[in-house]
Amino acid sequence: MGAAQIRELLHDYINKADERFINLMYAMVQADMQEDDYELSASHKKILDKRIASHKANTSSGSSWDEVKSRVKEQL
Repeated sequence: MGAAQIRELLHDYINKADERFINLMYAMVQADMQEDDYELSASHKKILDKRIASHKANTSSGSSWDEVKSRVKEQL
C-alpha cells in the first residue's frame, strides 16, 4: 500500500473517529514534531532579519520583558 493510499485511509478514519482517538493522534503528532525538524521559510527568515536589524539600530525601542508581562496581566 502506497503513502497516498494510506493518507486517504487515515483521513477517512480521522474524519469518523471519536474525540479520544483524535486527541491520541494529535498527541502523537505533537510528540513527533521536534523543534529541530522545523525550518523557517526564506520569507520568514527575511522578516526576522529585518526586525533584528531594526532592533539593533534602535535598542531603546520596544519594551522589557517585565513591561510586556505587566501589560498582558492587565488584559486578563
